[in-house]
Amino acid sequence: MSRNNKILIGLLIFSLITISIVLYNMGTEYYKADEQRDNQQESIKVNNKPLENPNPEPKEVVTKETITLAMLGDVLLHKRLAVYDEFMSSFEPMKSVMESYDYLIANQESPPVGNKFPVSGYPQFSSPEYIIRDLKGSGVDMINIANNHIVDKGESGVRTVFENIEQYGLPYVGAYQSEEDALTDRIIEVKGISIGIISYTYGTNGLYLPEESPFIINYIDEARIVSDIKAMKDKADVTVVHLHWGPEFTTQEAESQRQLAQAVNEAGADILFGTHPHVLQPYSKLTNSVGKETHVFYSLGNYFSTTITSTDSMVGGIGSLNITKEGEEILISNPTLHATAMLLDEDGKYRVYPLAEVEGRATQNLQWVKDVLGEGIVVQ
Repeated sequence: MSRNNKILIGLLIFSLITISIVLYNMGTEYYKADEQRDNQQESIKVNNKPLENPNPEPKEVVTKETITLAMLGDVLLHKRLAVYDEFMSSFEPMKSVMESYDYLIANQESPPVGNKFPVSGYPQFSSPEYIIRDLKGSGVDMINIANNHIVDKGESGVRTVFENIEQYGLPYVGAYQSEEDALTDRIIEVKGISIGIISYTYGTNGLYLPEESPFIINYIDEARIVSDIKAMKDKADVTVVHLHWGPEFTTQEAESQRQLAQAVNEAGADILFGTHPHVLQPYSKLTNSVGKETHVFYSLGNYFSTTITSTDSMVGGIGSLNITKEGEEILISNPTLHATAMLLDEDGKYRVYPLAEVEGRATQNLQWVKDVLGEGIVVQ
């Protein structure tokens, strides 16, 4: 074999060896990549089953919020109170409590029309319009005006009530300026929780608005109340009913109140606040045929009033409940009555005090309040 042939054969062998090495390295790298892909596939398996989605959407965060809803009893200014040139000082001992609630409703029973009508007390009231200002300044967020004194000064008086309420910018419920106003739901939202409020009175002391009057007053009618509750339940997280009802000056609810409360419960309302008797009445938690609970305060008594027909009327309170919303779930809990007392101070002015702080001066004590309210509620 010639020398040149030997050189060619050597080059050929070298080339084959080089190609083999390159192919071997490529195969090794492919095997490693394939093994890496297999490992990645294994990493997205659980219990040898592939995950449906290796990159799932982030779960929706369920928030939880709790608020306190409250209502205080009758604000009924007899002449001895109506002559005050301001009311902030009368509420001052309770101001921090009133401001502690997330939403506070008051029953403004005597018409705030003193700027247009002479100030007067029983039987047909006319109170200074700035009672609205000072309730708002003390922590009240809404006033109820469905009560038996709303028509004390006739249609002109009702018109003045609305003018003064609008002047001070405080929401109202129970009586309305027009049919359109009456059809406007009172649904308030507090920290993401919606609360629908409806209100009615048993009557207006035999006084009625003219048939052509644009103003509307909600009178108690069981069928209508049930219908309104069912409609509100579809619009709000919580449905609250206020009823101005029951016999005066008795600390036990009447059978008629119990029957109507049962109807309210069957319709699905969550809370019932009662006023008018001017004294405290029991608390009760009703449960209907499908397990729906309704918290019932039969009467919150007087808050700022000097109804002296009964000494029990000088003790009242603020009823409250916690409302918790977690996702779509609503829980109503912690029924409480913050007991209060109306006292005449040495300077000749009446003020509202926490009963717990003035039991020695008040006409009743906390134990009496607990006995009236019954079990299932915190009295403080």
